[in-house]
Amino acid sequence: MKTSPKDTIDCIPVIEQPQNHWREIIIRVVGITLISAVSVFLDFGYAQGGASLMKAFIISFIRTALIWNGSMILIQYALRRYPVFKETTKLIVFQVVSLSVFVLLVELGEIYAAEYFLKVSISQSEKTALIVGSLIITFMISSIYASVAFFIQWKENLLRTQALEKANLEARYDTLRNQVNPHFLFNSLNTLLMLVDDNPVAARYVESISEIMRYMLQSRDKDAVLLRDELKIARDYVFIQQSRFGDKLNVEFDVPEKFYHYAIAPLALQMLLENALKHNVVSKEDPLFVKVYVRENSFVVVENTVKTKIDKDASTGVGLDNIRNRYLHLTGKNIVVKFENDKFVVMLPLFEKAI
Repeated sequence: MKTSPKDTIDCIPVIEQPQNHWREIIIRVVGITLISAVSVFLDFGYAQGGASLMKAFIISFIRTALIWNGSMILIQYALRRYPVFKETTKLIVFQVVSLSVFVLLVELGEIYAAEYFLKVSISQSEKTALIVGSLIITFMISSIYASVAFFIQWKENLLRTQALEKANLEARYDTLRNQVNPHFLFNSLNTLLMLVDDNPVAARYVESISEIMRYMLQSRDKDAVLLRDELKIARDYVFIQQSRFGDKLNVEFDVPEKFYHYAIAPLALQMLLENALKHNVVSKEDPLFVKVYVRENSFVVVENTVKTKIDKDASTGVGLDNIRNRYLHLTGKNIVVKFENDKFVVMLPLFEKAI
């Protein structure tokens, strides 16, 4: 049975499933309780100092819970901010510094509570030993979590790369299958252009087809292209379709030039415009309205009205899934697909990349 790139991506394991989430909570509660109970008899000589065991346990429990949960929050934040494979040095430095400062503050708080609430006398050497011991234990546990996160991300990247390679092969095959003989077609279009030279609309139509084909050939081996170039081809594609549908198709481009230097996956806009035409009614009674614009200074958006066809055109299987997989590989980010105000909206992240 044939599987799609989306099926492959869906097979990637999710880091935090509901069952694992509850198991993690149980492990934390049991672990914190046991460590706190043992610490009562090891730290500061609680048992020998005559301090209240219940008060000592509460202080120890609060200390252990803060270090355990706080360390996990810092690690998770660091992994989100600094990708393991792209900014490894920054990730390690941030974790070492942030965990050291955090553990030091928590231990100073525990020492203060032990001295002023439990009336336990602690020497300077004992304080140093307590802080160093907590740092060592924290880094040992944190290294285990970081290693697990590293392995999971490595496995995700491997599966994602495999899915992208499959998607690119399908897209390239589909493109080659429809190109037939590009040189013959270019020559034919140039001849046709000379024949219709006295008809400006027909000449523009032929030029648009030629530009789209040329762009497909030039960009097929590129991971990313400039938004400026992508918009030009999208406008050519719209002109061709408006020649067919007339005022039944309305497309508005509202992208300021200051965003032209950003990059985008090649033919992504053309694919989204094609999808809008493929899946929606385009008629005098139900005209199709499409708008291409920038939102939040970080997304280029293709938005269209929805009037779903009863009999849909046959799909090639290369559309939203292909775009989604390429963006995951290029940026690590997903595209946004949603219905908003009775409109179908697809948001593509903009990014900077040397072409």
